[in-house]
Amino acid sequence: VHGFITASGEKMSKSRGTGVSPDVYLDLGLNPEWLRYYIAAKLNAKVEDIDFNPDDFIARVNSDLIGKYVNIASRAATFITRHFDGKLSSGGAKTDSLSRRTGSTLIAWGFAEQIADAYEAREFGKVLREVMRIADRINERFDEAKPWEVAKDPARRDELQDICTDALNAFRALTYYLAPVLPHVAERVAAMLGLPVPLSWDDIPNIASSIRPYEHLMARMDPKQIDA
Repeated sequence: VHGFITASGEKMSKSRGTGVSPDVYLDLGLNPEWLRYYIAAKLNAKVEDIDFNPDDFIARVNSDLIGKYVNIASRAATFITRHFDGKLSSGGAKTDSLSRRTGSTLIAWGFAEQIADAYEAREFGKVLREVMRIADRINERFDEAKPWEVAKDPARRDELQDICTDALNAFRALTYYLAPVLPHVAERVAAMLGLPVPLSWDDIPNIASSIRPYEHLMARMDPKQIDA
């Protein structure tokens, strides 16, 4: 529920050629979920106008969706497929601290109620800001764990598996949060992680046991596409 969609601050006009045509957008091969994400990121419970700005559009898609969300899966999945044949940690008791081994997953799970409430209140922009904030934290924890260094030590195989499993299960939770906005990407993640479909909110506090070989979930946006 919103007001008008403007383009770079101007009202859309066929005669002046200002605006965004969904038909042309799709004919040029642009991903519809890029636009779904961008518009949802600007929606709130008020009836306000939304502005489509090309530069902002590119920055949000490439920075948020690719640089934060998809980045988690592409980094962690590589280690799991290369070193563990796609098998994730079982989640059983180990000598290491459970909170350290599952920290990112627990962080992600902790926002389920808050995000559900925001969806119910039509605060879609708030949902996406919260999800990207969680994604930032997951990426930070992954960097702090330095799995690329852990992978060099055969004696730390369990630790490497735990680090990547934690990141992927946190990514799994974020996928449930984003599914209403990015249904196609969510389907691809479900196939990769073996999640039951259709996705159910009640399944968020679960863990995946394995992954299929990683395939790119979403491409970066080329500014030339928007110029066209």
